[in-house]
Amino acid sequence: MSLALKRGADPQSPALNSTGVVDRSFVSRRLLKNAITLIAAHPRADYLGPDKLVDGLACAKGFTGDDLAILRVSVGTGRHTLICTPETIWHVRKFDLLELKQMAGFAGRSCVLVPESAVQRQPRLSTARAIEEACGISVSVDQRMAILVHMMENGGKSTFMDCACAIDHAQPFSAVMHMAALGVLRLDAASQLRPDSVVSLYDRLPEEAA
Repeated sequence: MSLALKRGADPQSPALNSTGVVDRSFVSRRLLKNAITLIAAHPRADYLGPDKLVDGLACAKGFTGDDLAILRVSVGTGRHTLICTPETIWHVRKFDLLELKQMAGFAGRSCVLVPESAVQRQPRLSTARAIEEACGISVSVDQRMAILVHMMENGGKSTFMDCACAIDHAQPFSAVMHMAALGVLRLDAASQLRPDSVVSLYDRLPEEAA
């Protein structure tokens, strides 16, 4: 788990073509990959795939397929299109991006412009990646109940370490992150994961009750 938490922002290397020139699509591919990671780690969000309608509108505005990372997501009952934008395009073609969002709105799409810095922000991205990887492990009903009992006995709040110690699992820290991905527990995604990181029952958070 320590390797997952401490590795670099993105292990993916730029693709090189036969002439040794850096593939200019690397930034948009990285944005798409990392945006999907953030969505996978969010308990209320799901990745729905590309948005061909907005892709077509972007092409009509003069954007190439390598300029933007456009993806469709659901958050709760809502459906939205994220237009993830490299910093160079965000600053140079801001007006075109606003027009693209407006065009998509006329076509019935709810679009959100997302700058590269928001997607790449650390330590949120590394935390999201660790949670995403934990989605693939198995946590039994008894193991989930053990963590829930521990949380209730501690007033709905605990630490990352104490939650891991409360469960009999081969990968206890990953099990805790797995339950965060399910929306049962909540970890502070904006902070680096540490043994003393606060873990809360999701429905006990003040912002959820507001």
